[in-house]
Amino acid sequence: MKIEPITGSEAEAFHRMGSRAFERYNEFVDLLVGAGIADGQTVVDLCCGSGELEIILTSRFPSLNLVGVDLSEDMVRIARDYAAEQGKELEFRHGDAQSPAGMEDLLGKADLVVSRHAFHRLTRLPAGFDTMLRLVKPGGAILNVSFLHLSDFDEPGFRTWVRFLKERPWDAEMQVAWALAHYYAPRLQDYRDALAQAADETPVSEQRIWVDDQGYGVATVKCFARRAAA
Repeated sequence: MKIEPITGSEAEAFHRMGSRAFERYNEFVDLLVGAGIADGQTVVDLCCGSGELEIILTSRFPSLNLVGVDLSEDMVRIARDYAAEQGKELEFRHGDAQSPAGMEDLLGKADLVVSRHAFHRLTRLPAGFDTMLRLVKPGGAILNVSFLHLSDFDEPGFRTWVRFLKERPWDAEMQVAWALAHYYAPRLQDYRDALAQAADETPVSEQRIWVDDQGYGVATVKCFARRAAA
């Protein structure tokens, strides 16, 4: 799948859905707590979209140094406008998760680097994990939550996914977008191979990939790694 920024009406649709589904982000924050997020840290959110996660994180952790990065100029604009509407002074910048270009000032500086439901769009999956590991400081952690390919669902999980897709109050455009996201998602083994390849370049002290429904409602892939201490 060719990586293309989410623009125009699709970007607006993502924002409408995200701003109506804060409970999903709250569940994701619980994962970040498990990964060690704490007030005062530097956190980078790759593929941040329209900034809903940033609003929630700074409400719970007001002293975070938080930077949202997205490939889409439209998403960055929406995120900035949305943060201003919520009375938040947050940093959003344009950048590609497959390269640290434009994020050189953040290399090796973040306590935690996160990404949520975006890596199915990458053309070079190992490069995405490589960027995450290069941004995090020694001893810091990365957490990526990604879509599970349809072929990796067991039968009960697939039935749950179909029910989720039918019952959630989607915009029609978003329903198609999220169905295609699972269709185009990498296989579970692809995630494992990509993280292992990135860890060959930037050593880690621990890494774990698992599948469960925490933080979303249907099964998703969780990829966690901690960069080796200097």
